[in-house]
Amino acid sequence: MNNTNRQLTFQLCSYLLNYPDQEFVDSMPEVLEEIDSLPSSEMKSELQNYCEKAKKLSLTKLVSSYINTFDFGKKTNLYITYMSNGEQRERGMELLFLKNYYKLHGFNVTDKELPDYLPVMLEFAGQVDEASMKPVFERYLSNIEEVSKNLSNDDNLYGHIMKVILLVLAKSGVTNTLQRSEAH
Repeated sequence: MNNTNRQLTFQLCSYLLNYPDQEFVDSMPEVLEEIDSLPSSEMKSELQNYCEKAKKLSLTKLVSSYINTFDFGKKTNLYITYMSNGEQRERGMELLFLKNYYKLHGFNVTDKELPDYLPVMLEFAGQVDEASMKPVFERYLSNIEEVSKNLSNDDNLYGHIMKVILLVLAKSGVTNTLQRSEAH
C-alpha cells in the first residue's frame, strides 16, 4: 500500500468515525468517490459496505447507532487510552505524550477533542509518513483491537471501519503493541 492510499484510508476512517449529522449524510456521495479512488482491496470493500449500510439509515437511526456504540459502550469507547487507564492519572500522561508527539510532527490538536480520540489519531496518521505514524499506533494497538473485537461487522456498521483500521495498520507493519519502554 503506497503512502498516499494509506493516508487517504486513514483520513476516510477518521471522517467516518465522527459523530454523524446532516452534513455527514450529505457528504456520502463524495466519500464514496474517494473510496472508489482506492485500489481494489478488502479495505475498499469494507468502507463501501459501511457507506451502503449507513446510507440506508435515517439520520436519527445513524445518530442512535453512533451513540449506542461509542457513547454508551465502555468497551467501544473511541478514547483509546481510556481502555487501559480509565480516569486514572496515568491517562493524563498518555494524553500529554500524544499531544506532544503530534506537535513534534507538525500536527496541532485543538482543544475540541482529546488527543486519544481515535478520529484525531487517524487524522494525524493521514497527514504524516509511515515512520512517524507507527510509534503512536504501536503504543495503542491492543486498545484499538479491543474496541474492534467488541464490534462485529454483522451487528454494527462501525465494525467495518475498525476492520479497515486494523488492516491498514497491519499493512503498515503495526502488528503488536510495544510497551512504553520499547516505543520510539
